[in-house]
Amino acid sequence: MEINGQTLNNFRLKLRCKVRYHVGGACPDVEDLVQETLVRFLRFAKDERIRNPANIGAFLNGVCNNVILEYRRRLWRDDPGVREVREEGCASTPDVELMEVREAIEAGLAQLPDRDHAILRALYLEDRSRDEICQALGITDAQFRVVLFRAKDRFRKIYREGLKPWAAGSH
Repeated sequence: MEINGQTLNNFRLKLRCKVRYHVGGACPDVEDLVQETLVRFLRFAKDERIRNPANIGAFLNGVCNNVILEYRRRLWRDDPGVREVREEGCASTPDVELMEVREAIEAGLAQLPDRDHAILRALYLEDRSRDEICQALGITDAQFRVVLFRAKDRFRKIYREGLKPWAAGSH
């Protein structure tokens, strides 16, 4: 796979925007994250480990996501200040509020079509793998991604609609 300088520069500009969006524009490590993403990408390209060169943008996006996640994990692990801020800022939820949230989730899931309900429950509540869910429902991985995206969107709308009366009453 041949990648010329202009293509690489376009990738760099797009990655810079993506990284800034995810880690913040003031983050001093933006350029390092972009560089690390490009280095990994070029290694994959050189070793011809990109399965579908037609989807090079999606592949590069995935590499960038991994670099960002590793960066966040490293910050969390290496900087005790980040951990303390999170622990102080996250007060424990009282049991009553937790029960209300669980009930709202269950009510939202009950309003979904059967397949959407099954996918969301299996993935998020039963912690089953993507392969297990695909096999149980008889769908491909590509179909799984589409169904999951739509199921999450439907659930989000149901959940938000269910919260509107509650949120209006609390003011």
